[in-house]
Amino acid sequence: MRIRLRVLVPGTRVRICRPGPGERGLWMVGGRVVGSGPDDPAYDLRHQRNGRSRILRRSRLRLVRTTTRR
Repeated sequence: MRIRLRVLVPGTRVRICRPGPGERGLWMVGGRVVGSGPDDPAYDLRHQRNGRSRILRRSRLRLVRTTTRR
């Protein structure tokens, strides 16, 4: 069975599924990595608090739901 994953735009907030050491918290998508496959593309991420960067596949990322204040 094939699952279609949504394309992430720069600035989207995500969390990492099954985070390893140093991968907890909110991450901002910087852009898609050139040369990554269309089935499971890789994205350049930057940690929101301390600026650390990582490159991870879309299958390990979970969108963060944003809430609006009224």
